[in-house]
Amino acid sequence: MTKTQIEEYLIRLEYELLNNSDNQKIELSRNWANSFPSETAVYIFREDGEICYVGETGSLRGRMTDILNTKNHTLRRNIGNHYFSEFPTYEKPSSKKGFCQEIENLLNQKITTHLTVSYILVDLGRKELEERLYDKFFPKYSIKGKRGTKKILRRELL
Repeated sequence: MTKTQIEEYLIRLEYELLNNSDNQKIELSRNWANSFPSETAVYIFREDGEICYVGETGSLRGRMTDILNTKNHTLRRNIGNHYFSEFPTYEKPSSKKGFCQEIENLLNQKITTHLTVSYILVDLGRKELEERLYDKFFPKYSIKGKRGTKKILRRELL
């Protein structure tokens, strides 16, 4: 493929994801997560209609299962940090420790009320599509680069 053909391919994938893929409410249940195909994909989360997270995965079903647990998905941790860091019971979560139950409950409510997910199955070019969407939308809960430095620097340049 030429560079022009690759660009055209990515433009088609982006258009398909943004305009033709279902925008699904989030249920945060195993049944909901298991309803997704276990194929490779690029996905976006929208918060009240605005793209807030872009991701790519080798198994969409596995990744949607990850969203059920704060330890398994950075989106949950980043939303929780954004909205609940001023709470007296707040402790920074990690891949080893989630939030306290009060914040987990509020986080679940925030996710199911304000977020939707869309995806497109992509065998070839999913990392390139993810990066393209990140560069275009600067989703507030996506962090790229080492410890988020790339995101911070790009936002400062705008």
